Amino acid sequence: MLAGLLMNGSSIRKVADVFAACKKFIPMSEVQTPDAQLQKDLERLALSAPHMLADIGFERDLKACSCEKAVWRRGTCCVIVFSTKHAAALI
Repeated sequence: MLAGLLMNGSSIRKVADVFAACKKFIPMSEVQTPDAQLQKDLERLALSAPHMLADIGFERDLKACSCEKAVWRRGTCCVIVFSTKHAAALI
């Protein structure tokens, strides 16, 4: 199809339109990150009351936990609470 468009002397714009149309149909595997406000809220919750993460669907990842950090996961979202630095990160 692309070769046919180029051989018929179609413009680059038409080829770009074909690529744009194909892009809509090809599933993209982008990792979606939560918005900044949600990230701040989850980090604050993880620091103040990490047990509440279980109430909103997070599960503790015992294999990834250590004495220095607690790891909570929900789908592709991961919250890590560092106990030595009293800090939390949302990945």
